[in-house]
Amino acid sequence: MPFNYRKSAGNISTRRSRGKKATQFKLGHKPKWTTSTEIHQPGVSSASSEAPKASKRLVRLTDKEARDSQCVRTTAGLAQADSLAYTLRPKPEKEEKTDCECDRNENFIVNNRKCWHLLKMYMQVFVRKPNMKMKVTRAGLCVYICVKCSYCGFNSQTLPMSDTIQTARGPPAGFLNYLVAMPVLKSKIGMDDVATVLTWLNIKAPCKQTFQKKFNDLGQAQTELSDKQLELNQDYVANVMKKAGFEPEVDIQFDVAYTCRPQGGCEKSKQSFGALVEHNTGQKLPLAIAMANKHCRKRYCRHDNCSKTFAAEASIASSERVLLHRSLDKVKDGPFAVRSITTDSGTQSAKAIRDYYELKKQTNHLKKQTATHYKCFVHKLRALERHVRAAKSDIKSIPKKYNKDEYMRKLASCLRCRVRIELKRLRKQSCSDELFLRSAKFAIENIMHCFSGDHKMCKERSRVCTYRVTSSYKHLPYGEPLALQESDKKIILGNINKTFDATGFKEVAKLFNTNACESLNASVFHYAPKTSFYARNFAALCHSAVHTRSLGPSKSSMKVAEKVKGKKIMFT
Repeated sequence: MPFNYRKSAGNISTRRSRGKKATQFKLGHKPKWTTSTEIHQPGVSSASSEAPKASKRLVRLTDKEARDSQCVRTTAGLAQADSLAYTLRPKPEKEEKTDCECDRNENFIVNNRKCWHLLKMYMQVFVRKPNMKMKVTRAGLCVYICVKCSYCGFNSQTLPMSDTIQTARGPPAGFLNYLVAMPVLKSKIGMDDVATVLTWLNIKAPCKQTFQKKFNDLGQAQTELSDKQLELNQDYVANVMKKAGFEPEVDIQFDVAYTCRPQGGCEKSKQSFGALVEHNTGQKLPLAIAMANKHCRKRYCRHDNCSKTFAAEASIASSERVLLHRSLDKVKDGPFAVRSITTDSGTQSAKAIRDYYELKKQTNHLKKQTATHYKCFVHKLRALERHVRAAKSDIKSIPKKYNKDEYMRKLASCLRCRVRIELKRLRKQSCSDELFLRSAKFAIENIMHCFSGDHKMCKERSRVCTYRVTSSYKHLPYGEPLALQESDKKIILGNINKTFDATGFKEVAKLFNTNACESLNASVFHYAPKTSFYARNFAALCHSAVHTRSLGPSKSSMKVAEKVKGKKIMFT
């Protein structure tokens, strides 16, 4: 019988695996490793790093800091981005568990008559025939009860049935009246919607004047909390950059949203909002905001300290420059320097950035004397698609069996997708901007040859083409290669070069976008709908959206409630 080497080898390895493994640590053995807290610096080998001093304190990162540190290294385009920039693993945060006791501070909906019956049953234990009367006094949603008994002479005095908070003047205010205005600050509903819900629950709603006063107080507290949180966001981003092994230089994005988009010949918009959002961490935290508002509720006002922050005679379209300068002023003294600013394809942004840094350079009020200006990559792709679709009247060789408008729409969509994937993959493979710009130029020039069936240079210039593997054109219009004349191909290529020429590639060299700003703008006008005018509290609603984006809706609402009440509270 021939010797089966594989079978015997397998049996031998299986028997060995069943044996007891030798322990690596024996009694009295001390490991010879050292615990290091030094951050790995890019380009420096770990073998050359010296051991830290024994007196150095070990710092363990949190889960959020670990994720953002990883995102910073990935954004920087490091080859070792898969390894985190710290030696100690993050310690998971444990949620505090609260015991649900019967005496916890919680609000109930109690019927007036049922409450009176409960008190009457309690009084029957001490008095055989109680003659009890209960007086209810309303203060908005808050209720004060006074119980009297004419048989035994009992008088409970007036007792508040809800939490109260101290005010600067007058008696303590009911905390429920503040909480009922919280949905107006933290959601899309208005005061009339809250009053309608209370009416459905058979609860008398506060008057509109009281409602508005409490909403103003909540807005003031929200503004103060949001300003403080923006400063904490700046400290957090700078701290993450340092822990990731980089200098605290941050890439930011900026965009402006209007209540009604300005158009030529008319201008209905009276309010606008602008925000600076960081681009380095995964959270995309807002760092500074600014608002422009032309409304003021006061009849005779000098507008020194009111809700009006923009001149009535000025055009709201020019507020982008003003809001950008105000936002940059809020971060110029922060813990980091601004490395680059990404904006949309508007014409005001580039000049506004140049003017700002030229002005500050004369006074030496900046940590960094200039910042690189990039344009949004997504806006560039939209412009590319728009230019290609507009060239349908110049294209003459489209096959007659196809609808011309539909064919150009599909072709523009294919070109946009191909350019996006080509540049994204080139950016990941290119360590320097010079290499990226040179490779991107060749990749764009090769697209029309590839779409027409000529794949000679695809292996060298393209990072997307898979024709040699799949032999498929399903991504092209109607699943066929382009059958256009050379003159028409040059027209399409010329429209591509309108957006992505040498200057266009430099404007999107990092492929940054303003998606985080667009998302924040949508949240702002979810809280302050464009169909309504908020003359006084527009800034408060903007701060509410920003604060919610930083902390989340639940924690943000709790912070506002604690700010109003003056002490920590627990919602169950």
